[in-house]
Amino acid sequence: MARYSRRLVQLLPPLLWLEPAGQGEPRQDGAAQAGATEQEPESGGWQDKKFKLRVDVAGFSPEELTVRQEGRKLTVTGRREKQSAGEDGGSFQEYRELHREMLLPMGLDVEAVTCSLCSDGQLRIEAPRLALQPAEGKAIPISIQAGEGAREGDTAAKEEKDLGREVGSSSQES
Repeated sequence: MARYSRRLVQLLPPLLWLEPAGQGEPRQDGAAQAGATEQEPESGGWQDKKFKLRVDVAGFSPEELTVRQEGRKLTVTGRREKQSAGEDGGSFQEYRELHREMLLPMGLDVEAVTCSLCSDGQLRIEAPRLALQPAEGKAIPISIQAGEGAREGDTAAKEEKDLGREVGSSSQES
């Protein structure tokens, strides 16, 4: 549970546009005291106006991996099946599956997401920040429409006119 809590704390800053401290560095835990380090399965953050994400996919070939994007949701899946015959005539079957889902941060160009598989078993995913269009001044035309206030006034004037005719016609009768 503590591992998931630490992972959540590491993933939140990139999702909130914050530059996390020490991002991309190996995580050190109890094994680090013996001089060993362990890398997280995935890590990411903003660097040089690009969002960079790294997913550990060691042991999978490019043909066994799929990266899919739907809006800001990014899914990395890998599936590997390997069968081999044992020396005693038996068979051995190995099955590995990887499934990672991440929500890409707002403000990045989802149409320009790229990924590459490095020889160290890291899948590197990058996307630039969304280019903000410079604010240009422009004139906004004003259209004139007959509003409800004008209709109500027309109706009131018409009613007064009709009422005046009725009053005038009744006074003429007397």
